[in-house]
Amino acid sequence: MEKKNFEEYYLMYANKIYGVAYKMVNNHEDAVDIVQEVFLRAYRNWNNFKGLSKFSTYLYRIAVNLSYDFLRRKNKMKRVDDLNYENIYSLNPSTDFEKNVKNREIVNEIEKEINNLTEKQKIVFILKTFEELTYEEIAKILKKRVGTIKATYFQSLQKIRENLKNKGVIKNEM
Repeated sequence: MEKKNFEEYYLMYANKIYGVAYKMVNNHEDAVDIVQEVFLRAYRNWNNFKGLSKFSTYLYRIAVNLSYDFLRRKNKMKRVDDLNYENIYSLNPSTDFEKNVKNREIVNEIEKEINNLTEKQKIVFILKTFEELTYEEIAKILKKRVGTIKATYFQSLQKIRENLKNKGVIKNEM
């Protein structure tokens, strides 16, 4: 890989890295800082990247580690209040108002439940659900076994489902 192509990698992956960082730290400015630090570290260590994994996996790993570090420093892990889920669960303005309000209430409850996940469950859930990465990609990013990632994701889903059922938000399985 040539260093002159670095700008292309930035253009390809900056938004994805931002999405992960934002979902983890829940703050635009902090997520932007993390993205800048990710690419700064990747650039500095460009010659050390051996290509044993995809470059995107390498970037995600840096982003996850920096996000964890940030959260530990700021002790913000228990906040996911203002994630912008309209992009994920788009509410159609042409449907009736009551349905949109109900959908938004459900989304708010899901946000709270994601917030209640452990740090490890949360990052696995975010990478699998929102970034749509495979178990294998997540395992490489987090340096864990695929089976561990699958189990963690399953536990995350179970925890969210159970808590939503207990709150009466859902009646059947999600």
